[in-house]
Amino acid sequence: MDILWPAVGISIIVGFVFYVMAERWGRILRQQAGTIRRLSDRVQMIEEVDNPVFRERISESAPAPLEQVFTFSFRFSDQFWQETLGLLESDWDYVRRFGSFVGTVKLERWRSHTVATITEILPDRKTAAWQMRSLDYFHAPGEGGERLKLWELPLARPEFGRKPASLDLSLCGKAMELAVNSVGGDDSEVLFRVPLDFRKLQEFRSEDPAEAANGGGSANGNGLGAWRAFYAWQDEHLGIEWQLRTVDITRKIDWDRWKILESATPQAMR
Repeated sequence: MDILWPAVGISIIVGFVFYVMAERWGRILRQQAGTIRRLSDRVQMIEEVDNPVFRERISESAPAPLEQVFTFSFRFSDQFWQETLGLLESDWDYVRRFGSFVGTVKLERWRSHTVATITEILPDRKTAAWQMRSLDYFHAPGEGGERLKLWELPLARPEFGRKPASLDLSLCGKAMELAVNSVGGDDSEVLFRVPLDFRKLQEFRSEDPAEAANGGGSANGNGLGAWRAFYAWQDEHLGIEWQLRTVDITRKIDWDRWKILESATPQAMR
């Protein structure tokens, strides 16, 4: 009996020690398992970031960037008012006194929509001043789309509540159209249509007179032609001409990146 009780005591102490050590090792193993799980989650997140589908989702949820800018202007000669429209002197006097004339139309094409800023003036008033209006235009991808009226010019004084003939500049999908509407608005004739597609604009490509006046020549010589261009059209018979300046932001970003790589390449090769 003298030996039994000390042996029992030693067994209890040894068992307690093993229990404490087992609890400690179990806690350490659980912590290591948690650390490994968190590392695995981080690796998975890194792999998802490199996934094209994930990057596309991030891009779609990011703020819509500005992609292109169009600056448009147009002019009418006396031939247009007198011959093409055939305005009476009284109607022409009404147009000069009460009509607003467009100076420029700037279109900022974002990924999600287009912002149109119209700058116009009332020329024959003593208090005449430039005024600006901004309109948002949302349309589905493609050529078509609902018409957004940018500017309207009545060509005569309204009589008996009947809408007079008018000029109408509208944005419709990827194009701008100027049309003359008949009395009452029952019929219209398109005078010109300006495509806002760079491929369809190629036939109107011209040298920018502002660049020529500054001695810059063609923009293609210094790389600007990759992202900035000038287009023009004129019909002397109708007495109409228009000009369009474009800035393609997406091409400019690519051009800037290419120039950085080009300048860095020779240094890397040395």
